[in-house]
Amino acid sequence: MASLHLSGGRPAGRLVAIAAAFGGAVVLANCSGDSPPTQPEVKISSIVIDDGAREIERGSIITMTATVKDTKGAVISVPLAWRSSVDSIATFSRDGRLTAGDTGITVVAASALGVVSGAVQIHVVWKGAAKAAPFKFTPPVAVNPGTDLGDSIRVQVTNLSGGPATGARVRFAVTAGGGAVSPAGPTLVTVAGPAGTAAAKWTFGPNPGVNTVTATVVGDDSTLINWVAGNPVSFNVTTYTALSIVQGDAQTGNLLSPLPVAPAVKLVDASGNPRAGVPITFTATNNGRIANSVVSTSVDGIANPGVWTLGDAAGDQQLIATVESAKIVFHATARGTAVHFVASNIATAQSATCAQTSDQFVSCMGQPPQIGTGDSTASQSTPTLTKGGIHFTSIAGGGAHFCGTSSDLSIYCWGVNALADTLNGLGPGGTSVGTAVPTRLQSNLAWLQVTPGAQHNCGLANDRVAYCWGSDTSGQLGDNNVTRHLAPRPVSGGFKFQTLAAGASHECGITLDALAFCWGLNTSGQIGDGSTTNRLTPTAVSGGFKWRAIGAGSNWSCGITSDGQAACWGANTTNQIPVPYSTPAFSSLSVGAAHACALTGDGTAYCWGDNSSGQLGDSTTTSRATPTLVSTTLRFVSISAGVQHTCGITTDGSVACWGRNQFGEIGVSTPLVQLTPRFVVLGVNP
Repeated sequence: MASLHLSGGRPAGRLVAIAAAFGGAVVLANCSGDSPPTQPEVKISSIVIDDGAREIERGSIITMTATVKDTKGAVISVPLAWRSSVDSIATFSRDGRLTAGDTGITVVAASALGVVSGAVQIHVVWKGAAKAAPFKFTPPVAVNPGTDLGDSIRVQVTNLSGGPATGARVRFAVTAGGGAVSPAGPTLVTVAGPAGTAAAKWTFGPNPGVNTVTATVVGDDSTLINWVAGNPVSFNVTTYTALSIVQGDAQTGNLLSPLPVAPAVKLVDASGNPRAGVPITFTATNNGRIANSVVSTSVDGIANPGVWTLGDAAGDQQLIATVESAKIVFHATARGTAVHFVASNIATAQSATCAQTSDQFVSCMGQPPQIGTGDSTASQSTPTLTKGGIHFTSIAGGGAHFCGTSSDLSIYCWGVNALADTLNGLGPGGTSVGTAVPTRLQSNLAWLQVTPGAQHNCGLANDRVAYCWGSDTSGQLGDNNVTRHLAPRPVSGGFKFQTLAAGASHECGITLDALAFCWGLNTSGQIGDGSTTNRLTPTAVSGGFKWRAIGAGSNWSCGITSDGQAACWGANTTNQIPVPYSTPAFSSLSVGAAHACALTGDGTAYCWGDNSSGQLGDSTTTSRATPTLVSTTLRFVSISAGVQHTCGITTDGSVACWGRNQFGEIGVSTPLVQLTPRFVVLGVNP
């Protein structure tokens, strides 16, 4: 219940002594305990209670004030005596604060020096907390001492009509068994949500036995409200050693190698009897693996998940076994040094990652034909050299294919819808069949950059003129028509560009004077001109910004302004023109299908957008509307956002990836979702 504080009158320094002239019990409110010197006689003309009649919640505490005027009409400050006509409904304390008791109507008045204010009606209502009870709480069967309750404890607080008592406050406190609750008293939790609940996390005490947390609904003075039925609410759990290690703890092995003894645990009930048929979950840390992540206990209560293969970080690694609110941790010491994949340039596409190494060759991992190895069936979870022995100066990914510029200023593309040339880009009837190896674009132009889209590509020639080729269903070739072309055609408008960025069916670029233009599909406002009309030629992005970087995804675009602000428009946003985020200044960015990532000047990574496969790297699968810090201490020199995964190159040249790993695109041999950055490891040195 909210406490209302009102202020009336002006400070008058020292106060005169008064006698109450208001019949019955009164309370004098005096601001000073000093004995005042003789003061001129004060003559009061009127006392008017501020704010007048009002409705207040049962149990709330407010400070009543009144405006006092002398016979000259001046506002003066004198001590007041306050009285309530029905003390069971409202009473006054010595400092003049009114406490609402039972429901009903009382009248209050203030007096001083024989002058009494007009009576004001106070209506005490009961709209707030009336009942408290545990909410969907069932004590777990398996509970090890010192572990966390698998879910939050929740108390439901409702009003007289059974609806949520929104705004009521609850104090959680451990009252038996030790342990901890968060937040703990005196911190109060406000009741919220359609069910009217307040929640807290509970960690049990270190010793077996009864553990209790008490949830108390409190009033404005933080004490228990005694008219709330069921208040306080108690949660009780009895802990015992439910889950224990049978074998496989404290082993030593090499990085990325299986341990000799398969781990096993035993599950019992509170009487020590085995519990059969109960699934146990096993989770390895440091990118380690366990043969079976969920295993049910046998008739003797034993669960054996199979071989534990260590991850890629030296030192202590863990295997965590959990069931209900019981948890046990295996430890193993990993020896050796992981050999990281090192690269100078990185690019991601739909289900593959390609990286350019210091020798200018490109190696890829993931799904063929995106990996360019010539093998159309075998996925690769380790970086594998592309065919052709081509020395690349840059690479880029888009849709399900890659393109790059070579040392002789040619363009090579590979993968699905690569559209490298007529023979390799299209099959019978004009259908795209892709290319399984890097294939040279048939052009005599010298190229500085190439940007792959979904079914089109654009390139920047050495005279800074943009050319595009491939599908043109939405004007993404920028040549003022919607006709597919297999050979590069210049983009209309005569613009000279610093850089280009391809979306699925649209293209963007930054001109030499740092202005942004986009063209192609605009159904979601990805062109950035405030409309949803497709644009067949380069169209200025609204906002008047100067730009240092730009990127494009499926149906949206993002850029970095000249002062380092990131801004996006189109799908995944609520705007059709650039709207900068309130973030640190960024130096570079990459835009994926539905998520984007950017780097600050010191290499700190932020990502935002779709996070259904953990591609934001913030340790969750919660999508983010604004740039969110990637959960890592790593610092990056470059970053690339794909469809559902992200990769970057750290300051020491190592490649780290996160997000979906369906075909080995983040360098892991088994399908998984990686929620934080993980190094791509080639092997182990002793």
